Amino acid sequence: KQVGRIGSKILLIYMCTTVVASMVGIAGGMILKPGVGVNLGTFDLSTEFTQVETSFADVVLNFIPTNIVASFAEGDMIHIVLFAVFVGIAMSLLGEKAEPVRKFNESFGNVMLKIVNIVMALTPYGVCALMATTVANLGFDIIVTLAKYCVCEISLFIVYGLLFTIFTKQNFLKLLKKYSKIALVPFSTSSSNATIPYSIQFCRSMGVSEKVAAFTIPLGATLNMDGTAIMQGMTVVFVSQLYNIDLTWTMLFTLIITITLATVGSPGMPGVVMVTLTLVLQSVGFPLEVIAIIVAIDKFPDMFKTVLNVLGDTICTIIVANSEKEFKADVFNDLAPAEGGTELL
Repeated sequence: KQVGRIGSKILLIYMCTTVVASMVGIAGGMILKPGVGVNLGTFDLSTEFTQVETSFADVVLNFIPTNIVASFAEGDMIHIVLFAVFVGIAMSLLGEKAEPVRKFNESFGNVMLKIVNIVMALTPYGVCALMATTVANLGFDIIVTLAKYCVCEISLFIVYGLLFTIFTKQNFLKLLKKYSKIALVPFSTSSSNATIPYSIQFCRSMGVSEKVAAFTIPLGATLNMDGTAIMQGMTVVFVSQLYNIDLTWTMLFTLIITITLATVGSPGMPGVVMVTLTLVLQSVGFPLEVIAIIVAIDKFPDMFKTVLNVLGDTICTIIVANSEKEFKADVFNDLAPAEGGTELL
């Protein structure tokens, strides 16, 4: 019962913060206008965009797969995530009968992650070449323009601060000061998964019980990627401004849902955001050529995204622990020793 209660709370808050983050990204793009006045030089934007009007009912119905094999082949992330949810529910209901399927999925998932790791090992060379090409074609102004991404990411601190202060009644600035002890880890690795052990130890040192932190932090490394959601929301607006595309309310609704599901369905590894970004752009029929611009300079914003992702996991964990009376404010305020070691810090 306790696991179910904690799980439902953390899933709800993770989903809510991701939706808010996607809205912040879209709103930030409309305010900062990263794609307005950008000189693309020789960069090819020849692909034409034809806006197709769809009703709200069509948008909702399009989330439901009719042929899951075709959805996998076409990389339709919304269909895949919904199918995965139903498969997971069915496996949970079957119990031990579904154990062979679970083991196969786990092994196959590890194989795919290893492939991604191999590709990521070669990525720095490709990124170097892309960055050189981008700067040569577009000039240094494009870097200044895309630096607005980092500004938009920082705005999420306001949302985090309000959530933390309202639900825990503690000082958010004190949390940030303490968080600076491990912020270098996500900043340098750009990986939420690599930061999991550090985040668990950090939450324990903040007064969170281990049974809560050990459950919510690994879950957040995959499900809660608010920094990534902001980046994808802002990129959509960036593309729309480059192509002079008017974003309709139907398109905005589709984008928010797609961004939320895409971030939930992606592993906490560096560079994966570019895969999910492709799916987000495809959901509204946007051209994909502009991704070459984003990926060339994404490394620095990616560091900020991961720092925000890990901070969001920590804040959500403390909020849930506080609601379960598994958070010791005395430890957070340095009035009592923390349980467990902090060797990793």
